[in-house]
Amino acid sequence: MRKITVVPLMAIISLAEFPLVLPASAQQPPAQKESSPSDLPPRVERIASKATLLYLDMPEDEVARTMGTPTSADSFESAGVVVRVLRYAPDIKVTLSDGKVSAVALDIVGIDNPASPAYGRGIWSGMHRREVLRIMGAPVEYRLGDSFGMKLEHMIFERPGLPDLSIFLIDERVVTKRAGRVLPPDIFSLSLPSAPSDADRAADSQSDRSGRRQIRAGMGVRDVQAMFGEPKMRVPYSIKGRPAEYRIYETASNGSFACFTFIDDVLVGFADGGRLPLDQILSGG
Repeated sequence: MRKITVVPLMAIISLAEFPLVLPASAQQPPAQKESSPSDLPPRVERIASKATLLYLDMPEDEVARTMGTPTSADSFESAGVVVRVLRYAPDIKVTLSDGKVSAVALDIVGIDNPASPAYGRGIWSGMHRREVLRIMGAPVEYRLGDSFGMKLEHMIFERPGLPDLSIFLIDERVVTKRAGRVLPPDIFSLSLPSAPSDADRAADSQSDRSGRRQIRAGMGVRDVQAMFGEPKMRVPYSIKGRPAEYRIYETASNGSFACFTFIDDVLVGFADGGRLPLDQILSGG
C-alpha cells in the first residue's frame, strides 16, 4: 500500500484557543515600542500561478514538463515508498509519493523563506503568540503597532553568531518571519492563486484515471464542497485578518481522505490521506 504524506493535526492544533501555561518571563512581552506601521492598505489579489496546473496523482514526468526544473529537490524512502519533495521558487512545494503528486502547498506568506535563520524553523503561519514565546523565549525587542483595525506585533530574536530573526504577528497569529529587523511594506497584503482556467475546469468535471475528480490550487471552497460534500473536520483560523480554514474531506466512498487548506475561501494547499483511517490522519499517522 502506498504511504501518503499528510499534514499532522499536531501541526495545526494550536490554531484553536487551547489554554497554555507559560513561564512568567514568557507571558508578558518586554517594554513596548511603537512600530512603524505599513502605510500600504490591506489587499487580497489573485495572481496567476503554475500551481493551478498541478493536481493530485499527477505523474512525475507530467510535473516536470509543466513546472520545469525545481529550485531544490529532496528524496527519501519511508516504508518502501520513495518520496520526493520539489520546491519551485518562490512559493510552491510539491510532494510526490511513488512517482505521483501526493501534496501541493503554496507558501502564501513567505514563512518558508530559506534566508530566514534556522533557529526559527519551528515557527509556522497561523501559530498563536503563546506558542511563539514558548518556543523562542522572550524577544530582545518588541514593537507594537495598530493599523487598519489590526494589532501588528514585531518580535525580534537574537542568537550568538547568527542573523537576527523577525517574527510578525497580526491579531496574535504569525503571518511571516524574516531575517533582520525590517518591517515588510506589504505586511497586510495577500496574493492568492487565480482560479483554474476554463480548460482546467473542464478537466475537473471529469474523472482522472483513478476515478477521482481533479483537485487544483485556486479552486474555491464551494468547488471542493460540491465534489465531496461536508468536511469530516474543520479548523478555522485567520491569516492577516482574512478567514482561513483547514479541512479534511472524504474524497471517495472507499474511505479515501484528503486534507485541504483554504485562505479567504481559496484552496492554497492539499494533501492526499490515502485510505488511512480518519483517526490516523488526525494524529498524523
